[in-house]
This record gives sequence, structure tokens and C-alpha cells, in this order.
Amino acid sequence: MNNRLSAILGLVLTTAACSGGPPSPPALSYSATAVEAAAYEYADKTVISIAVMGQRMELSQEGTASFGIRFEPSSDGVDVTLSVQELFAVIDQPMGAPVTLDGSAVRGNLRFSLDRMGNSTVLERPEVSDIAIQMVSSLGLAHTFFPGLPGSAVTVGDGWVDTVSYEGPEGPGVRSERAVLRYTATGDTVVAGRPLLVLSVEGNMESSTDLVVGGMAISQSTIRNITGSVLWDLQNGLMFESVRTETGSGTVRVPIAPGPLPIQVEITRRTRLKGN
Repeated sequence: MNNRLSAILGLVLTTAACSGGPPSPPALSYSATAVEAAAYEYADKTVISIAVMGQRMELSQEGTASFGIRFEPSSDGVDVTLSVQELFAVIDQPMGAPVTLDGSAVRGNLRFSLDRMGNSTVLERPEVSDIAIQMVSSLGLAHTFFPGLPGSAVTVGDGWVDTVSYEGPEGPGVRSERAVLRYTATGDTVVAGRPLLVLSVEGNMESSTDLVVGGMAISQSTIRNITGSVLWDLQNGLMFESVRTETGSGTVRVPIAPGPLPIQVEITRRTRLKGN
């Protein structure tokens, strides 16, 4: 899907049946939800390794957040309002003291709309400090927080391809990403009494960031492989859990270096319905 940051909710289970025949399988799409609000726990760990003159340096970030989310049906899907309720993260820099982030780094809410398949349109963005954008990216959350859905009936073994592409200003620079993800319905499970549809996820992503820090222009580009899974709550029509790992390589350009520096990237993200 095009222009979709993490999309959300609104699963419609349609069970139209021919007279005397078995019901048709449910269709997965974003629409009116069974709940008006939900809260998610989010965890992120990112490690970037940089090779400089034969030496390896690491920049790491590890943090958690709680997101409150409200849903409102729209003519073509659902409108989403996401607020940061709690935030804590530590960024370790190779040539500086660790930086700690908390909820004061974010002011305001993120609002975006999703059509039935999860294509995202950003309506309103919060104010996020430049350093906190590494943990709370408005563009990333709006387009990638929730999975793309096929908008059609799904049974075990079925799959669909979701293309996520976005670009725009964020903080002191410009951010762009393009991912091609394949979802496959692999089975069903029950967690805390909830019937859940299990989806596997795999694909790849190309991303680039151009920014100015302290008067110095920095450009970074990477290509990453993606693997993960999604648990979808069939009863309430919302995402229960998402686990995603990204690994890959790329380059970073800074004025003090004679050429592009190679980097390795490892990212692990986990999102789960709070209290479950």
C-alpha cells in the first residue's frame, strides 16, 4: 500500500453465506472498530555499528513507551489519534555521554486516517524533540505501526503483499522509507481467552535520512531485511501484538570523512496490547 509509519484497527468480519451453505471466510479490512480506545506497550532496540579507519563504533538506543489510541469510523476506514502516555529511552553515543529521553520530549497527538486496506494519511503531528525522533517518529508510527490488510477474505495459507512508501520532513531533516512486505496467514491461537489470527511477515526496506546537526550535513541510507509476526484479535477487530526484526547495512556520509562510511543496522520492535 502507498503512503501508509507502525496503521491500525478496524477488522470487519463478514460472514455472508449462500442459502444452506457454509459461511464465507472473514474479510480483513479497516473500518468501524469494536472498541473506541486501546493502549499499547511498545519496545524498541536499535544498534548501529560504524566502521571508521578500521575501528568499530556503536550507537545504540533502547527504550519503551505506552501509546494511547482512539478510533473513530470514517467514510473510507477509520481515523486514529495516538498519544504518548509514557516514554523512557537511553541513547548511547560512541563519543559522548548517554542521552535519556522521557515523555517531556513529545507534545501533542499524532492523528492519521486509514482507508480499508491501511493506506495512511497524516492529519496532525506532535512536537517531538530532535533527539527523540529516533524513538518517536510521527511518519514511522503513522505508516508502519499497524499491519496492512488485504481487504478480502483470508484463510490459513493465504498471503498478500503490502507496499509502504512515504517521505517528508521530520525534525532537522528529511526522512523516506519504502518497504515491500509479504503477510501470510499461518494459523490461529488463543491468548488470555482471545481468539487470534497468526500472520507471518517478511520483506525488505530501503530508507534514507538527510539532516543537519550542529551545522553539519549528514546523510544515511540503508537496505534492511524484515521478519516478524502479527497477532490479530478476531473478536475485537484490532492488532493484539506485532514483533518485527530488521537487519541490514548501508552507509553514512559526514563532512569530516573522505567518503561514505559503512554501517550495520539491527532493530527489534515489539508492540503488544497493554494489560495482556
